[in-house]
Amino acid sequence: MTNSAPFDFSEIVHNAKDAVIVTKAEPIDYPGPEIVYVNKAFCEMTGYSAQEVIGKNPRILQSEKTEKKETSAIRKALEKQESIRVTLRNYTKAGKEYWIDLSILPLRDKNGKLTHFASIQRDITQQKNLERELQILCRTDPLTTAANRRAFDEILSQEFSRFKRSQKEYALIMIDIDHFKLVNDEYGHSVGDQVLIEVTEKCKDNLRYHDIVARLGGEEFCILLPYTNAIQAEGIAERLRGKIESMQIISEGYRINVTVSVGLSLVSSDDFDGHDAMQRADHKLLEAKTNGRNRVCA
Repeated sequence: MTNSAPFDFSEIVHNAKDAVIVTKAEPIDYPGPEIVYVNKAFCEMTGYSAQEVIGKNPRILQSEKTEKKETSAIRKALEKQESIRVTLRNYTKAGKEYWIDLSILPLRDKNGKLTHFASIQRDITQQKNLERELQILCRTDPLTTAANRRAFDEILSQEFSRFKRSQKEYALIMIDIDHFKLVNDEYGHSVGDQVLIEVTEKCKDNLRYHDIVARLGGEEFCILLPYTNAIQAEGIAERLRGKIESMQIISEGYRINVTVSVGLSLVSSDDFDGHDAMQRADHKLLEAKTNGRNRVCA
């Protein structure tokens, strides 16, 4: 007794929600496995018609940004005639990035000879974007979008390691908004939040692209200035202090001016880790506050 199906399996593949590509098994080297079939989901996912890709190589979906580790793993699996599953970044015909959960399966004839590879591709772009957003949230202060303490600690550790290797010095600036509690008490926390946001933006607008602004908590910020000597750092710190003092913050009908106290320190070859310079900058910040606020101490 034999089993018989009352439908055509090719219709299931053609109308499946996951993209399906079938290629010849050889050659693996350039020009690579030749596409002989794609289903409707593939065309919808990539923007290519079947006619545009038949006879081409699946690498037309990749770019220099596609993960080399994964493409290398795919090649090894093809050479060994084995199945493989990876997460891969591809690009549509219009150049739009998308992510796939990719499974590649070897297809053999009745004699066991490898003839084709079939790849099943599930679009996981939404999931990847969510992961990326969560990673950003884990490293970013949600109010100001400055780096958070956790991220800054990692960056500072990396910068200290670079300094130990190259002896290229860097500076740290500690900033504290003067009398910030009075702002919250007099105008409310929503206005205080706007002050924090605008102070952060003012700092970012007046720094170099490789400088890092972090909110450590409350109204306290730290700025990492790579490849910066003492004279340069003092000039940057004083410019930031002046820019913040002169800006007017408008929020909920109020016009507010704030000042900041600033402490500055350079990394030293005697430091045990990146936090030593940070502590010195913090001490200088306290000195600035003690001596009347709205000033830079180095």
